[in-house]
Order: sequence, then C-alpha cells, then structure tokens
Amino acid sequence: MRAEGVLDLRGSVADQESNWHDRVSDDVIHCTGGGSYKYAEMMHNFLGVQVQRTDEMKSLIFGCDFLLRNNEDESFTYHHEAIGIERYQYKPIAADSIYPFLLVNIGTGISVLKVDSPSKFQRVGGSSMGGGAFIGLGNLLTQAQSFDELLLMAEKGDHRKCDTLVCDIYGGSYDNLNLPADLIAGSFGKCSRMGKRNARGDHEQASQQDIAKSLLLMISNNIGQMAMLYGMRFAMKRIYFGGFFIRKHPITMRTLSYAINYWSKSIFLST
Repeated sequence: MRAEGVLDLRGSVADQESNWHDRVSDDVIHCTGGGSYKYAEMMHNFLGVQVQRTDEMKSLIFGCDFLLRNNEDESFTYHHEAIGIERYQYKPIAADSIYPFLLVNIGTGISVLKVDSPSKFQRVGGSSMGGGAFIGLGNLLTQAQSFDELLLMAEKGDHRKCDTLVCDIYGGSYDNLNLPADLIAGSFGKCSRMGKRNARGDHEQASQQDIAKSLLLMISNNIGQMAMLYGMRFAMKRIYFGGFFIRKHPITMRTLSYAINYWSKSIFLST
C-alpha cells in the first residue's frame, strides 16, 4: 500500500475517534529517508503529528552499530552449497573489532559507506544500478508486478538462454585469463539476434523467468564487483550488504556472494 493509502486509512480512523487529534497533536514522529521530506506535510495534515527528520546515513550507521554490538545473530555469511539453515553461518563480531567495515546499502540506488566508527563514516561511492533498476527493467521486460514476484521468476529462470558466456565465444574456458567457461561475458548478449534466430527456428526462446534471472545476475554481479573494488581500495576485511534489495532472499545473497567469492567472503545483515 502506498503512503497516501495508509494515511487515508488512518485519517478515516481519526475521523471516527473524536479525541484522536487531541491525543496526537503534540506527538512527534522521527523519520528518515526521502519520505520524511515528501510526506511530512501530508502526515501533519492527516494525523496531526510533527515529523522530526533524522539523517538517513547516520540512522543507518547507528542502527548497524547497535545491532552488531547487541545481537550475536545479526550478521552472517551465506553458503549456497550447504543445506537448509546451514546455509546461514552467523558471525558474531567482538565489540572491539567491529570497525572498520564497508557497508553496501542497496535500496533504489546503492550507497557504499566506509565506516570507521559510529560517528566517523563517509560515502565513498555508489551506483544508480540498484533495486530501482532491477524492478524497473523487470516491469518493462516481464509481467512481474512486484519485487518479490520478479525474484520468484528469477529463481526458476536459466540465464544461459539470454547471456553470452565465455564458452559461447571461445568454445570453452579461456585459460590464459583464467576465465571459466560458464562466466558471463555479456549480459543479454544472446538477445541481440534472438528474433532472427527464433524466426529460423534454430534458437530456443527465452522465457520471462530467464529474462528475470539474467537481469538479477547483471545487477548483482555489478554490485559485487563494485563492492570488491572499494574493499580492495580501502583494504577492508569485512563488507556488509544491507538494504531492501536483499531482505534475506537466498537468490540475491547467492548472486552477490558468487560475484565477490574469489576475493573474499561477504557478510549480510539479517535485518
């Protein structure tokens, strides 16, 4: 439900309770993110509350610090080859060794934060190719109506029907550059001539599930590579991934882990 719908619903409840505005007129709601600006006036008009904005990145870092210090199961590594719950290997971090770390926050876009302490951090980079690009392109290329539906499609897809692999170019692996045969050389590379091949009947058509899988890998591989490069630049031992894009979905964690597995182990935030 969009914010406007939620506020309409709460507004209806408020109208039915005569003392609603008396009870909440002095209340303050602490908010962060773009919505704290976009919906501040609307929340005041509908609910009679004041919006107190807090800095988004400060809130994010303070929240990470609190959870990493107080919740032993807050961070974990993901191991796709394991079975069931064993895929999630939780990594308690000693309070005196939490910092420094790199935080890759994946929402609509991506922010890469170098964090030295709760009060000392900086945004060192980012990208527009995040969750917004994934769901936006997914809606254009498939009939998926939501983020979760697009991920379910990707789970069932075969990206090899869309992507050009190293073996498609060299007939196998490219040993001189240590490139395995199944490495993606070009995302959606096979789609460039798919129409002509389908017309000749000599190429299997890609399904919406295949397209979703290729799209997810394209986004995730770029995020993983970016995280790896920033981690190397700042000599970080730990990289945390968080944000709406992940939400503990196995396929997103698997693709991100694979993307940087040859360099280091990635650690995810459970919330």
